[in-house]
Order: sequence, then structure tokens, then C-alpha cells
Amino acid sequence: MDRRAFILLAAGLAGSAKALRADHHVISSDPLEVESDLASLAGRYTTLEDFYVRNHYRAPEPAGTPLLTIEGEVAKPCRLETSDLNRLANRELGAVLECAGNPVGTRVLASNGDWSGWSFADTLGLAQPAKTASYVHLFGRDGYARSVDLERVMSDGMLARSLNGRPLGQNHGTPWRALFPGWYGMDSVKWLERIVVSTDPLPAVGTAYLEARKAANGQVALQPLPRMQVKSVIVSPVSGSVVNRGKIEVRGLAWTGEGTISGVEVSSDGGVHWSAAFRDPGGRYEWTPWRCLVDLTKAGAVELTCRATDSRGRTQPEKREAARLDGYANNWYHRVRCVVV
Repeated sequence: MDRRAFILLAAGLAGSAKALRADHHVISSDPLEVESDLASLAGRYTTLEDFYVRNHYRAPEPAGTPLLTIEGEVAKPCRLETSDLNRLANRELGAVLECAGNPVGTRVLASNGDWSGWSFADTLGLAQPAKTASYVHLFGRDGYARSVDLERVMSDGMLARSLNGRPLGQNHGTPWRALFPGWYGMDSVKWLERIVVSTDPLPAVGTAYLEARKAANGQVALQPLPRMQVKSVIVSPVSGSVVNRGKIEVRGLAWTGEGTISGVEVSSDGGVHWSAAFRDPGGRYEWTPWRCLVDLTKAGAVELTCRATDSRGRTQPEKREAARLDGYANNWYHRVRCVVV
């Protein structure tokens, strides 16, 4: 067993988040893109230093006096300062944020955080959106913009100002960012400075953040991405580990965009037979730590596989749907190969 797997087993996923920070890996410097390493995570939440980053453009310089403008199809356009927002009720929420292009594995564009801020329902309520409005356009100071349907914004949408009890860092959207728990992160616009309430969405830009399928007639069908898909990964042992024969504890994380995780299963023969894992309690939008004892009786190579099911009956697929042409919403079985001695 390698050192990282040993540390993870000793610390336990339910231990203090301060016990061991998750590692991170910079995969692009401009725009900045940083993966978090789940195999080194201890505790439920990812520290601010190791929380994944997916910027679309260069991060903007800090603003002078932070302002949030709300305009468009509203009765009362407004320019809000921090003091105005602080009059609203504070909201706290534990939630996974996952990039739509997050791969399957332990080096991920996904992290779990304890968020604090204000609900969009309260924030937009100050401007009184028109009943005819259907969309909200979110504009960040970096030049990135997204359209989100108004119903989603007003249900669980949040204007987040802190993460794990600390103000958002420069690469996480300071002084505030949008957060849509249960949805992929491309809509959670950072450095948010302007909100336009509208009857129509912004025009699409190419095929970015669209689900693409090859239809029977050879044409490509495009549609918006769904909520975050049910997903689980094995964080210990890591791929390439050497483990002793007998019972070993396999640990991992599971999450879903809607509902909760209702079950996780582990296979030690590549998916032929499955064993149920024990799950720690998980919040509605947070990831769920799980563990499973697996009996490895034969020396040699072994493939460990995991799959999760959520409360809405959705289960991870064995492999990617053949008709999919995009690189989003990746959630097939996670497989880890080890050597038993």
C-alpha cells in the first residue's frame, strides 16, 4: 500500500478537515485550471487552498468598492453594495461544485464546500423581477457570462461570499459569486458584477456546455446539460497500489445533483459481483463518504470498481453512452487496478 493510501486509511474520511489538506495539480496557468486530488482528502470539505479552479479568462484584479447591479425586466433596478447585501438573511449551505468536464478519477475538477452568502430569491427580490421574465443573465468582471432560467435562480440559487468560513479567494470569485447547488459549475459565475433579468436567454456560443448526441439520421442533436449526474469514485486504495491478501477497506466518495445517494456498491472482479458499501450521512448537495470491506484472496492483479445509485433511482453507467459526442457529464464506473501480494 502506498503512503497516500495509508494516510487516508489512518485519518478516515470522517475526520477533521484540518488533518490533511487535499493536494492540487495545476493543469493550465492562463486561464487558471487546477485539479483537486481526492486521494489525499481528509474531512468532508475541501480547503480553500485546494478547492478546484476552472477559470475561463484571466482572473480580474480586485475591485475598489464592490458593486452588484441588477437591471432589465425589473420594477426597481438597483446597485447594491456589501452593506446592502448584509441586510439580507445569511444563508449557509454545504454543496459539491463540479465542472461539467470533470473526468472520472481522483484528480478532479470537483470539490465540496461549506458556502455562506445570500439567497438569490432575496437578492433579486430587492429589484422585483417582472412576471414576464424567464431568464437571468449573469456577468462576471472577467468577461464571462451565462444565462440561467429564473425558476432555478429563485429556488436554490445563492450569491456566495465565503467558503469554509473564509472570504472567497481571488481565483474563487471574490467578493462574491453565483452558486447553483446540484448543477454543473459553468453557471456559477465568479466575480459577479451585473445581473440582467430578461425574457430571453443569451445567444449560444458554439457547442460549449451543450450535450451533443449523434442521431440515427447522422445529424448531431444538441441540448442543455442536465443536473450533475450520480457519481462515485474510489479514493483508497489508489491505482497502482500494492495491497496484502485478505480483507482491505475500500473508501470513496459519491454525489448526485438531485436527491441523495441511496447506495454504493463495490466489485473486486471487474463488475461481476457487487458488495454494498457503508455510507456516512451526507447532505442534500454534499458528497457522501463511503467504505466497503473487500476480501482479496488471490495474489496478482485485481480491478476494484464502484458504482452509486441515488434516491431518484439513477445509477452510474458502466461506460460512456456510444452516441455522446461531447466531453461533459462524465460518470461511468470508476475502476482502480491494484496488485495483491
